[in-house]
Amino acid sequence: MLDKLIKYFVYATKGYITKTQLIKFLYLADLYSIKWTGKQLTDLDWCYYQFGPWNEGIDAALNQMNGKEIIQESQYNATYIKPVNQAAQAHDLDIPLSIKFVLDNIRREWAGSDKLNQLLEYVYNTAPMLEAKNNHRPEEKVKLNLQAEREKLVSELGL
Repeated sequence: MLDKLIKYFVYATKGYITKTQLIKFLYLADLYSIKWTGKQLTDLDWCYYQFGPWNEGIDAALNQMNGKEIIQESQYNATYIKPVNQAAQAHDLDIPLSIKFVLDNIRREWAGSDKLNQLLEYVYNTAPMLEAKNNHRPEEKVKLNLQAEREKLVSELGL
């Protein structure tokens, strides 16, 4: 599923997505899935590392896809992820409609270089990130508790 999610965000943004944004989008996709269903979309074990959510599996997937489905290009101190085939369409991927709605909401809300700071602020203030930031240093690699977001929702709903 990780490869499909990467392609979905890259295709849907037509390559106007940085690696930083992509990682945050993938984190939010997993976080929202846990929040509402109790299950992640990917099998990534998210860690708090260098101030943000991270998993080395993303780099491995990007490197494996590079030159085939995507191209990684460094520009202006950022790595942009672009589709190899500019005609590639996100809706052509075999992703359930309910998940596409979630992914589209993430993209619509946070895509674009002008929204990067807002995206980072939002991600860094999610329950798993706050829990990690308050208890660990940025250079530590600490597993994020994505269930904390679901627990927060359940508490807010009084269930």
